[in-house]
Amino acid sequence: MAVEADTLHTGVTARTGAALLSTLQSMGEGVMLLAAACRRVRFRETDRERIAAQLVRVGTDTVPIAATLSLFVGMVLVVQSAAQLRNVSQSVLGPIVGLAMTKEMGPVMMGFLLAGRTGSSIAAELGSMTVYEEIGALRTMDIDPVRFLVAPRIVAAAIALPVLVLYADFVGILGGAAVVAVDPGIQLSVPEYFARMVEWVKLSDVLVGLVKGFAFGVVAAVVPCTFGLRTRGGAEGIAASTTAAVVWSFVWILILDFLIIRLSIAVL
Repeated sequence: MAVEADTLHTGVTARTGAALLSTLQSMGEGVMLLAAACRRVRFRETDRERIAAQLVRVGTDTVPIAATLSLFVGMVLVVQSAAQLRNVSQSVLGPIVGLAMTKEMGPVMMGFLLAGRTGSSIAAELGSMTVYEEIGALRTMDIDPVRFLVAPRIVAAAIALPVLVLYADFVGILGGAAVVAVDPGIQLSVPEYFARMVEWVKLSDVLVGLVKGFAFGVVAAVVPCTFGLRTRGGAEGIAASTTAAVVWSFVWILILDFLIIRLSIAVL
């Protein structure tokens, strides 16, 4: 029994240590990949074409689902807040929706959407190219995979996500206004909803959301690229890399969300 307990304890310790080392290795590879991509970013005609193609994939193709998600989140915020404020004052519904969308819900929702929708496809695509030695073929043809594959995706995500955040803020606020206009249980006019929102929501709040959007966009591209390029094995390895890329993108988005909002509170 004592031998079995020691073996179990050793096994748990070994697995924990291996998981920790793998996590640290992934972080290091991600930082190095981001640094390499920043050094290799170019804006020649062929590079601009690849960036434009990724902008369509990351930004334009995401607009419909982003609009649907933001619309109903704004509507739910108003309904939930109005129910809680029924016996107090519903005049703060505008500020609640405005601040929640611009500083928190908009950036985080769009970051999760980009990581889940586009990040998973990036990880699967690069993972397939790695497993089937297409990355090696690019190097054989003297084509830098970082410049050719990674840099356009990072640049596109860093540009597209702040724009998607602004779009989500706008749609979410309009969704809240629509509920205010038609819900008989809300004793607040639409002009008052917007007037109180303008009083509370400042330009600095919008800028914090845009900074988050930029940071989340970089994360949602770098993490999938990292896991895609380190994929090993066949279909099982591609599936594992795709899952890990999405999960770790979510984790890092939440970590950066806390760090940025804490820093903004200390600075602004």
